[in-house]
Amino acid sequence: MLKMSDDEKENMEDKESSRMVKSKEPVSCSSDDLIEELARNRSWKYTALIMSLMLVWMAGPSCAYITSFAGIDPTPEDTWSCTSEMCLNMTRDDVSLLRQFPCEITKEVDGKKELILGPSDIEWNLEHTSFSVEFDLYCDVGARKARKTLLSSIFFAGALTGLILGGFLFDKIGRKKSAVIGVAIAAMSLFLGTFCHNYIFLLALRYSLGVGRYLMSTGMYILTVELVPAKHRNLINAWASCLWAFGYPFVVGIGYFTESWNYMFLAASIVFMLASLQVFICTESPRFYLIQNDVKAAKKAFGALAKLNNMDLDLEFTEITDVGKTEDREQSFRQQFIELIRYPSLRLETFILMAIWMAVAMFYYGFNFGWGKILPNRYLGYIMAGVGELISYVLAVPLIAWLGRRRAMIFMFVGAALVYLIAIPNVEIGGGWTLESVVCLIGVIFVSGSFSGVYLWTGEIAPTTHRGFVFSISSSAARVGSFIGPFIFNNLAPITHKAVPLGILAFLAVLCILGSFLLVETEDKAIPLTGKDVEERRKCYKHQL
Repeated sequence: MLKMSDDEKENMEDKESSRMVKSKEPVSCSSDDLIEELARNRSWKYTALIMSLMLVWMAGPSCAYITSFAGIDPTPEDTWSCTSEMCLNMTRDDVSLLRQFPCEITKEVDGKKELILGPSDIEWNLEHTSFSVEFDLYCDVGARKARKTLLSSIFFAGALTGLILGGFLFDKIGRKKSAVIGVAIAAMSLFLGTFCHNYIFLLALRYSLGVGRYLMSTGMYILTVELVPAKHRNLINAWASCLWAFGYPFVVGIGYFTESWNYMFLAASIVFMLASLQVFICTESPRFYLIQNDVKAAKKAFGALAKLNNMDLDLEFTEITDVGKTEDREQSFRQQFIELIRYPSLRLETFILMAIWMAVAMFYYGFNFGWGKILPNRYLGYIMAGVGELISYVLAVPLIAWLGRRRAMIFMFVGAALVYLIAIPNVEIGGGWTLESVVCLIGVIFVSGSFSGVYLWTGEIAPTTHRGFVFSISSSAARVGSFIGPFIFNNLAPITHKAVPLGILAFLAVLCILGSFLLVETEDKAIPLTGKDVEERRKCYKHQL
């Protein structure tokens, strides 16, 4: 058999491309073929559209980490004055009390410590207002610290709800419509923070913000992955991750330059809306229409994309072969669940992805809600974390291209496990820096890279009929990890030993290595359409490093 040269293959592709564009004869092709054709003839307008879809990720840090700046705790170096008669009388009798930290002025009640001076008794002289001061959350007395951590973690409980909702909406009403609903919920939640002066109300706003933000970002990620050919998925995934890293200066700038914590929420809502405008004008994924057996709408969506390239795709005479695989299938949550039970490979891969997502989110958000404790300067900590993540995402592109999805993920989990183990010894470096703070800045590169990688891998492992479902339940598992992570970093170490949380995280990283080994390599492979395709893929797969 003669082997074609690369030039001959390219000529064959050009001829096939010419047939799709010009021929009036019936042509059969898959949705992958059409996506490849659009990418091959892409114009700057088409490229700009694809890249703009992921701009929503730039607003992510402002949504997730705004509480780290709006709720900064006062320190013993900050000064305060009395506002109540009781406080004035106490300090008149003992002037030295004014030099004490209010958290240390306590009394014993039924064997428990209680603060003598509350928010109504004192006024802090701070550069920025803080809900931590307004809601009396800054002292480690009673359940105050846990209540403050809950304001960060409740965001991920909302995200869990949004993703469970998305599991139904993404594959029922579409990726775009789900994202639009998410934008409305998240924008309103941030805006209402401008008028919030109640702890329970703020808790509710953080919860609804999580619902909206993850409904929007996951919907847009799925839509984008479905509009990109296999060879470009690694690049578009890196682009999305870099946009997230570019979002750190926005949240740090909001926290540093805005004096009122309420106005920080207002500023975050403006950043969020500016980053989300393209959600309202983008096209729906043609692949979504195909799993709904709506060929007419799918061809219309392909036509709209072709128009950006000034292409005249002859869709009237094109038969899209994906339709035959789903024409006898009703796209519903019940059907997705039945197929999850029916196809063991689909079930195994979904459960492994859920476990990996949960662990990675625990690593990632444990770091990012702990920079105020791990590093000596909160603002510098988040900027350096953003730089570390950016380095990670840039390096992840050639690493994944070189090693493939599977081996790259294993490499990054090995790095994360080593970082956690090295961070255990108590070693002071100077200037407030410790071995833990330095090593954790290196560790965020491995953790961020694995988070970026698992997004890409999930989009390629999950079949089109289950992509929204798999993303939703995997990301829902991640929200459980996101909820637990800040508690591990901020609350577990002080009551045990810092080796306990770091050891737990190292063990979880080892389990992620095992899970990654059991999954399949998807580099340059066509996206499976149905659960049956997943079964066929695994039959021919051999596990090896």
